[in-house]
Amino acid sequence: MSKKISIIVSFYNEEESIESFITETTQELNKIKELDYEIIFINDCSTDKSLEKLILEREKNNKIKIINLSRRFGPMESIMAGIQMSTGDALVNLDIDLQDPPSLIAEMVKHWREDGFDVVFSTRTKRHGEPLIKKIISSIGYKILKKFTNIPIEKDSGDFRLISRKVITEYKKFSEVYPFFRFVVDWIGFKRKQIFYERKARRKGNTKHPLGLGIIYNFFEISFTPFTDAPLRFALIFGIISFIVCFIIMIRTLLLFLIGEPNISTTSLFVAILFFGSINSLILGILSIYIGSIFKDSKKRPLYIIESCYGFDDLSNKSNE
Repeated sequence: MSKKISIIVSFYNEEESIESFITETTQELNKIKELDYEIIFINDCSTDKSLEKLILEREKNNKIKIINLSRRFGPMESIMAGIQMSTGDALVNLDIDLQDPPSLIAEMVKHWREDGFDVVFSTRTKRHGEPLIKKIISSIGYKILKKFTNIPIEKDSGDFRLISRKVITEYKKFSEVYPFFRFVVDWIGFKRKQIFYERKARRKGNTKHPLGLGIIYNFFEISFTPFTDAPLRFALIFGIISFIVCFIIMIRTLLLFLIGEPNISTTSLFVAILFFGSINSLILGILSIYIGSIFKDSKKRPLYIIESCYGFDDLSNKSNE
């Protein structure tokens, strides 16, 4: 019995990569026997000619579908839009820059169809074209996540993975502010298969996720805090330690005063005030991330808004073609 797979591709300003991606991906999909497919491109409000190029490509291949978002919402929200509108028995999330090879789709489909795995996720043995500092930060991040989230997260496993319709159904139930694809899928569970590959360097264009301080903040806000309350527990521990040390310093100072010590040093008090003031600032920063997430979630705004669609014939908001 023939199956259908959905290829989900979220992008922003990737006009240089579209043609080569479609050519290589469709070649690989056409090699797989008894498999129908759809390729869903989610345009995260690109400002270049990506949308125009995709519309032309759709005229050549009606299995290409396009979701055009009303503004830039972000990659995870774009993936959610693609998943919500996918019709396949399974789907594969794939980057348009071809750093993740479409040739692996056949192996993923085999493990899904023949071996009964609901999640086939890929792990990068090498990451070509990435700066060393980014690899180090990523490695540290994965170790922190695996230690404190109680989710079966594998180091260097990305969003390039296949999920079955069973997992898709569960994923659609999520409405949280930061639906981080790979971690939500890991959280859902079901039968999993790990495969390995070397990640290639980007062929065309520039990365849309440059290295900067924003990566650290995004790690805590999007990857870490939505899946664990460990920072809050650490804040409690810091608070208890701060209280104990301050109490000891207070008792010491009081005793020195009572015995008539003429030269009570205020240095220790000054250092303690600076140290524990810093601790308080850290705790407030941790709380602000959680409170900010609660604030965003409480408004119940949609994760994304669709401006137009191409190829979804059953939708009332489709664009005229």
